[in-house]
Amino acid sequence: MRKLQKLWVFMLIVGLVLGLVGCPDDDGGDYAKYYEGSYRNNVNGSVEVVNNTSYDMLLFSGEVKSVNNIVGGVRASSTNTVNFSKEADYTVGGYKVIHAVKESVFKTDGQNSRTDHSAMITYRDGAKFRTNIVATTDGAYEIWVQNMNAKYALELRKNSPEGEKIAYLTRNERYRQIKLPTNATMTLFPVWIAFNNVTKTIVSFTPSDVGDTWEGQRTVAPRAPNDPQGRPEYNFPEGNLEVVFPNINFPFATIWVRNNLIGRVIDFRNGGAIITAKSDYPSIPSGFRDYYEIRAVGEPLNLNIGLENWRIPVRFADAPNANTVTIQNGHEYYIAVNLKTGAEPSQAASYEAILVDNGEMRKDDLLVSGSGQ
Repeated sequence: MRKLQKLWVFMLIVGLVLGLVGCPDDDGGDYAKYYEGSYRNNVNGSVEVVNNTSYDMLLFSGEVKSVNNIVGGVRASSTNTVNFSKEADYTVGGYKVIHAVKESVFKTDGQNSRTDHSAMITYRDGAKFRTNIVATTDGAYEIWVQNMNAKYALELRKNSPEGEKIAYLTRNERYRQIKLPTNATMTLFPVWIAFNNVTKTIVSFTPSDVGDTWEGQRTVAPRAPNDPQGRPEYNFPEGNLEVVFPNINFPFATIWVRNNLIGRVIDFRNGGAIITAKSDYPSIPSGFRDYYEIRAVGEPLNLNIGLENWRIPVRFADAPNANTVTIQNGHEYYIAVNLKTGAEPSQAASYEAILVDNGEMRKDDLLVSGSGQ
């Protein structure tokens, strides 16, 4: 009888120990809290994450996938926000690299979980940012890709540098498996990205943007994992040499637009075409600001602000009645949209949008892309 009691006690202790160490996380499996707005006050977050997949995703900030680095979650086919207002640089602006992992995968694999999607995002008081989760771990076919640049993170985009985002690779990331639903060939363009510490913006560039005549694109052909031809591997750029971009010539101007109008939503336009901000938002709510990369520089532009049915011309202060403006590559500009003092709000002429040139952006303040801040 004593032997049975000792065996029972021993089994109980072993069970308790296994219960403590067997699970890859330490939150007791209470994952629901990460999706709630009360978690980190995410309901008031400025970073919007759109989950286009059929999986619930946990969001991590940092290179280690642990519960301590979970910054939120977004349910399948839904949208949620993440709050970074506690960051020390929130007032002036900063960045993070966030990683989306399937909740079901993290439950079993813990810190060894495969990342489905990563993205560099910015946060700043009075500014919003939006990113879309793209699944890279589902599909019957695959490609394997490598970012040969040790300094900058890489986005692979389909058909053009502005096309659909296929994947994000951290700097120098090697042998990344990308799962795809079909074996249809596609052309992928490399777009390297980094954070500019002066403008507090994410900047992007391709090989041709830094003086290379080669666009950097590659045609890739996904294969099944057991294909007799072997694993389809692609380097960006092609070859085994690491990319060094010593002299980045920004092929765009960065333009900040601030909406100082009370209770009014505005958008930024070139002629009649609405320009989508780098935050991925097409409009700016009252009291917010957003930034844009304008590549059509060195030629006259009809920049204007869309306000309801009105178009407010964007002009320099010394030429308010000019028909167009001309801006320069590599410069940072600022636009404040205001109601003129004492003016009647019901008239289009009562509003102004003055364009200010803040000068050339300093390349030496372009930060190296982080792998997972």
